[in-house]
Amino acid sequence: MKFILALLFLSLISPSEMITKMTDTLYIPDKKIAVQGVDGENNPVSLEFDKEKKILIKTEKGEKSEIKFADMPLFLKLFFFTADKTSPDTLAVSAKSISGALNAAGINTEVSTLSVSEYDGSAVLTIGKEKRFAMANVLELSKESMRPAVLKIGDETYIFSDYHRSQLPLAFPGNIKFFKNGALQSEWIFLRDEYKQK
Repeated sequence: MKFILALLFLSLISPSEMITKMTDTLYIPDKKIAVQGVDGENNPVSLEFDKEKKILIKTEKGEKSEIKFADMPLFLKLFFFTADKTSPDTLAVSAKSISGALNAAGINTEVSTLSVSEYDGSAVLTIGKEKRFAMANVLELSKESMRPAVLKIGDETYIFSDYHRSQLPLAFPGNIKFFKNGALQSEWIFLRDEYKQK
């Protein structure tokens, strides 16, 4: 019965509506969004996005760099965008911008399917393919929360998890893992103090 309801839900919501819902669940009202954490080698990492200037300041291993929104890696564009709920049109603009970035990366934002994540077995809505076992570049959204779970483009995969433990609960992943050809390349951890390993 749950599967039938899920299929009905999927048939009622288009990929563009999924991206809009995702944008809404990830929305953070602050003018500047800042998170601090560590990389896989326990080196401090900080990300600060200025919505008005559309610039991300990344500090990693003591080195600071400024990245314009247009040049930001796709996996970060999913979380750092310029929408403002006091001006609802901006949510649609941000969703359209993210959709365009996904398309530019080879994800077909015209198709989607209900699927199961190969990483944790959870139910996901997959943007980028029409059939569960098809090979394609995809963005997987958690069916429960509509937040990004997996971004897969070619031989690169990003896995997002621990939203409920992150510094910005329910809006930013506490853990981001980057794989290339199945091998872990990088990991970033943005957990609140109570969830950090001692």
